[in-house]
Amino acid sequence: MLYFTFIYPQLLYGVEVYANACTCHIEKLIVLNNKLLRIAQNCPVRTCTVDLYKRYSTLPLPSLHEYSVLRFVHKCFYNSLAMPNVFNDYFQLNIAIHAYGTRSVDRLHLHTVNSSVGLKCIKVKGCLLWNTLPRVITDIKSHAVFKKKL
Repeated sequence: MLYFTFIYPQLLYGVEVYANACTCHIEKLIVLNNKLLRIAQNCPVRTCTVDLYKRYSTLPLPSLHEYSVLRFVHKCFYNSLAMPNVFNDYFQLNIAIHAYGTRSVDRLHLHTVNSSVGLKCIKVKGCLLWNTLPRVITDIKSHAVFKKKL
């Protein structure tokens, strides 16, 4: 209960932005989170981190980042009225871009980037992650059901 009261909300706050950094920059935070999970669960130092996260039904920081980005894309795509106007055309289907049929007509349009910094942009990373999801999940319109299935 203490972990989900004091630590987890701190990890969630802005995870879409700060966890987008290189792993070397957030490695200390990941290690600290693993230590805190071991302490909270009273486990030995050699306990596998996968078991720690499974017992608390939570995700490691990189997976939590991807989960949050996908939730953001879903909100922009299906609940655009609940989002600020700036995000109205943030993600578009390929059918809105091309006047002809393509194999990926039902996927999000991926903008071309020329740098590693561009690949970390939420607009690009969100499209990449969304396009890897199966259609069964991307077609879910309810945000609560989407979170559960994801």
